[in-house]
Amino acid sequence: MMKNNLIAQIVYRSIYIALAIFGLLVSIGFWSIGGSGVNGKPNFFFFTDFFDWTIVMSLIVTIPALCENIAALRQGKTHEFSKKLPLMKFCTMSSMLFGFVLGAFFVNRIGEYWLVPQTPAPGIATNYDSIFPGIATAGYWLDLAAFLPRFVLPLGYMVMWLLFEERMKSRSIYGTIGILPPTIFYFFDLFFGMIASAIYGGETGLREMGIYGVAYPFFFQDSGLSSTYHGWWWILIWPTIFGISLMILNNIVFRLSRINRGEDGKLHIDTKAKPSEDELCDIIHKIKMHFAAKKAKKQTADDNEDKK
Repeated sequence: MMKNNLIAQIVYRSIYIALAIFGLLVSIGFWSIGGSGVNGKPNFFFFTDFFDWTIVMSLIVTIPALCENIAALRQGKTHEFSKKLPLMKFCTMSSMLFGFVLGAFFVNRIGEYWLVPQTPAPGIATNYDSIFPGIATAGYWLDLAAFLPRFVLPLGYMVMWLLFEERMKSRSIYGTIGILPPTIFYFFDLFFGMIASAIYGGETGLREMGIYGVAYPFFFQDSGLSSTYHGWWWILIWPTIFGISLMILNNIVFRLSRINRGEDGKLHIDTKAKPSEDELCDIIHKIKMHFAAKKAKKQTADDNEDKK
């Protein structure tokens, strides 16, 4: 399953980076082929789109990994895994998997960009709260603005992670930390919508300015204003639903990161073994080393004091 061939990693990561940049430009609407910009214009509020978040996250971890591969190749090495940013890579894998499921089965529209326009409910200008399986629409497969960020890039990153990331190098806490990026995104978008609504005078003002979809880009964020999800309690229900879903997905990713070939030659999932601290290169390792150094320094100072 794992491939540490540097040439293979360099080729795959280079192709992915080029495709991810292209996909991000298409999603934002800067490319003439497709694009989620309203009325054919670039969407400068692309940061409210979770799929764009995942693309940016993937670039943040893939570009350094590619540089690491190239540096290793220049040193005369032929087979070596990328060591840096394992926690960020894990979080990106989890977010990509979550986005893949969300885009395929639940998200019909993001902002003013629709896969299938829905018939508004009585008295509602636009039925923004629609849930519709993307894979059942032509737009999901034929429009690059949906096909790239919701299908090709998540699948491409997940394959890259499965092929080129070393196993048994994840901590059990990764399964908990992995829920942070989607959670931060959810509350960022929620507060952004609340602020925009307050500035423009609530639902009516947002609709008059034509930015209701900007303030509430997803079906799960316009709870109190939509035709279906009435009541403040939806602000609590959606995070609960997504939180449970993310815990399940993160557990799946953690188990995938712990696939190991045993002495019998068969693949096993080992969730109990602890990785060697010296072989890890994540922020947790740096924190541990920092406090260990401080503790050793203090111990040395105490020992010198006792000798006096």
